[in-house]
Amino acid sequence: MTVLVTGSAGFIGFHLSSRLLERGTAVLGFDNMNPYYDPALKRARLKQLQATAERTGTSFQLIEADLDNRAAVEKVFAAHKPEKVVNLAAQAGVRYSIENPAAYIQSNLVGFGHILEGCRHHGIEHLVYASSSSVYGGNTNLPFSEHQGVDHPVSL
Repeated sequence: MTVLVTGSAGFIGFHLSSRLLERGTAVLGFDNMNPYYDPALKRARLKQLQATAERTGTSFQLIEADLDNRAAVEKVFAAHKPEKVVNLAAQAGVRYSIENPAAYIQSNLVGFGHILEGCRHHGIEHLVYASSSSVYGGNTNLPFSEHQGVDHPVSL
């Protein structure tokens, strides 16, 4: 089985990918390696994932591209045929979303749309999508619950 993990060089994506590799699952990573967080740290994580894949006899491959690149996303689904998808990729940083909302629209909305279409057209039965606690906005009820309204997010 192959799992497509978007945002595989990020903190959560790296740890999920590592865990999947440890249990013998092939991972197809997808990350744009943007400099919002230190690219050297991301490259170090990717080296660790490759080492884990080699040690466990599994497979790790990185596709370096943007989610808003429809052709790149479509090519990943068509060429690699993942069975499951975990979408963790997103433009990070709430404050930056206020300064540059277009970056969020392209990555987090348009890019997610491409993932959904890839799943739909390629028969993916399992998609996990992680959001942000920012969707709860100024809600002061803690802990957050899926039953709380999300109609006033802090950012995109």
